Formats: sequence, structure tokens, C-alpha cells
Amino acid sequence: MIVDRHRLSKDELISFLQSEFNQKRSHDSHLKANFLLRTNLLEEEAGFCVIGDWTRRWLYDNEPAVVIALIHRRIRFVGEMLAELQETPRSAAELLWIANEKYGFAWRTHTQIDIRRGWLQSAGFIEMQDERKLAITETGRFFLSRLGMAPAPPKPVQVPEPVPEPAPVDEPPSPRAPTPPDELPTEIEESSTDSGHPNRFELAVRDAFAYLGFQADMLGGSGRTDVLLTARLGPSDSYKVTVDAKTVGAGRLTDGQVDWATLVEHREKEEAAHSLLVGPEPSGARLFSRAEGHGVTVLSARQLAEQCRRHAQAPLGLADHRALFTTHGEADLTEITSRAAEFRRIRRIAADICQMLAQREAIVGYHRARDLWMLQPQTATKTEFQSVLDTLASPLVGAVHGDPEKGYVLATNPEVVTLRLTLLSEELAEPGPG
Repeated sequence: MIVDRHRLSKDELISFLQSEFNQKRSHDSHLKANFLLRTNLLEEEAGFCVIGDWTRRWLYDNEPAVVIALIHRRIRFVGEMLAELQETPRSAAELLWIANEKYGFAWRTHTQIDIRRGWLQSAGFIEMQDERKLAITETGRFFLSRLGMAPAPPKPVQVPEPVPEPAPVDEPPSPRAPTPPDELPTEIEESSTDSGHPNRFELAVRDAFAYLGFQADMLGGSGRTDVLLTARLGPSDSYKVTVDAKTVGAGRLTDGQVDWATLVEHREKEEAAHSLLVGPEPSGARLFSRAEGHGVTVLSARQLAEQCRRHAQAPLGLADHRALFTTHGEADLTEITSRAAEFRRIRRIAADICQMLAQREAIVGYHRARDLWMLQPQTATKTEFQSVLDTLASPLVGAVHGDPEKGYVLATNPEVVTLRLTLLSEELAEPGPG
């Protein structure tokens, strides 16, 4: 309710959480704030954290199904865990085995199971039975039926008995598949302080840059950079970036933990144009000064996580991302943030144009760029309106019909345009000839 009464930025929300819960490490408050935003319990609007419609319904109607549905939408093995309890009660060890074997996780302890148990048990969807086995309640069955989960496989999963505790290992096994985009921000921040398993952070960094569009290759080993990025932009504009990922259990990367000469060697060995250092909360003037002197850009794990969140709303190209590496020392995200905001602005103009045409078509008919611009001159220039109309009228999009002289009207309904763009994306995803 604090967010409802006060307009808090994300940084102000983090400070409030740290004070309210007496947390010594700001990193923990970052994780809490990221969880609230990731699950859409809170939303960001014009730089401030706000309560969304579904969260408001949960707060005022006291309906736990709302918050569990929101969490399930963004975090795996929530509704799935509930579904696995439909036929028979299961222990935490059994659920851990199912999560790893059936859903492809690489969890070594019960921690993630216990977190989800807490959510579902608080909502009244599961209960603890004898022998510490979890069982679904009738309320949980009703919720699951409305959640729209895929039907269970014909044969139940056979869980071996007893299920042994996984033996500790020096390094976790590599994930069977890249981290899903909606889980990347949390995985990046959490793994950056998991100093017992540095390979986990390296994998998260690799997956993050692959999501941003790079060819991201894990190298590692003696004399090799952790991750090598390749941006393929033709013979003249392609570039490479060596990325060293530093895991720090204390949650703060300082100069004494970096071998700058080695970072330079990595860049030279791979014939890369740029060098990037990623770690949790880089701190200290000396760190950034030495990074600048060695031609290295320093990016925090939090900034990389935010970049992944931003990419989900405003995906940029590899040429745009090069701006991230050209400033040495402390990373400057100003230009990338500006380009993302410009993408969202142009996208908003396109939506506004279609809305204006839909509202005025029956009365006025065809509209030229100047006519539309006069209705909303504060949002863009006449040239930008015409450029967006040209795009909307292209054969690939086909959202509007007309030309600059005659003007434009809507060509079809939004569902048809969505189908066109979906088919285009599928075509682009198909492997090329040869």
C-alpha cells in the first residue's frame, strides 16, 4: 500500500524495502524489488512503480488466486508443481526430482521447492500431510482447473523411492537449455553472488547476450575469456567483445579482485574490438579508473539484468548495442536507453495513428500524414508521421491502405495484422538455404 500512496521510483522502492525489512545488503532489496516487478505485482510507469489492476484486485478482494496466477505466469514450476500433486501427495525430495528430470532444472537443494510450497500453502492450495508430504486441496484443484494447465501425460511420472539427496559438486551441471528470457534478470543477479559456482554466472551472462542478439560462446579455461560475443554486421561493421564475468559472494566487485592485464590479453587473443567486465555492484573510483586505462567497460549484474528487461519491451539491434562498449570505465547506458525510448515512442505513434483512423474513418475517411499530425502535433513531426504510415502501409504489415496524396484508412482489423506479423516472424526464424 506504500506504493499506492506514494510515487516511488525503483531506487526509492529498494531503499524502502531495505529499511522496512532491516536488510544489511542492498542486493537483497534489489532482488525483492525485481521479483515484484518481474511478476507484475508492481509495474513501472513513467519511471515510477505503480500497482497494476490485478494486484489492486488482490489487495482489495483478498483473493489469493490472483497473486498465484501472476507469479505462475512469470515463474516456472508454480502451477506445474500444483499439477504434479493432483494424483498423489509428494515429498519435497520427490518434487525436486520431478523438477529436474521432467522440467529440465538443475536444482541441487530443496530451496526452490520450499519457496513455491510457501506461496501455494499460504494461498490454501496445498497442505502438509503425514510423513511431510504435500497434497493439493479442493481449493487448489479448483484454481488449477481455471489456470489452463496442459493435461498431464498419459502415464504418471515414476519417482524412485527413496530419493537420495543430490551430492554436492564443485560446479553445477550446465543447463540443458538457455535460461528463459523472463527468468534471466533474476538468474543474472542471483548467480553474480554465488561464488561457490562461478560457472553459473558465466552461463547467465552468455544467455543474456544471446537474448540481446549476439552470437555468445562460452570459452573459459586457461588464457581464455569467459564469454566471446560476436556481432555479425557484414565485413565492415561486425565486431567482437570479450566478456569476463566476476562472481563475488560479498556482493560488491572491487579493483583488487580484477587482473587487468589478463583482460587485455583476452581481448588481444580473440582479436576483439571491445572488452567487458561484468560483476555485482562494481565499486570504487580506482576500479573505474583502471578499467578506463585498460580499455575495459565495467557493467554491473544489475545493469545487465535491467538491459534484458528493457529488451523485452524495446528490442534493439547489434549496431545499437555497440554503444554499450565504446565508453571505457563505468558503463554508460544513456545512449542505449535513449534508443530504446525512441523505439517505444515510434511504436506508440503507430498505435495512435491506427486508433485515430479507427475513430474517424466513418466520419472523415482518408487522412494524410498532415491531417493526423494536426490532431496530435506534440507527439512527433509530420515527417515521422509519414514515415510510420509508409511502414504501416507496406505489403509486409498491411495495417493501413492508401498513399501520401490520397491519404490512408485502416486496411483490416488488428487480428489480421497480428497474423501477418506472426507469419513473418516464423518465416524469418526458418533456417536459410544451405
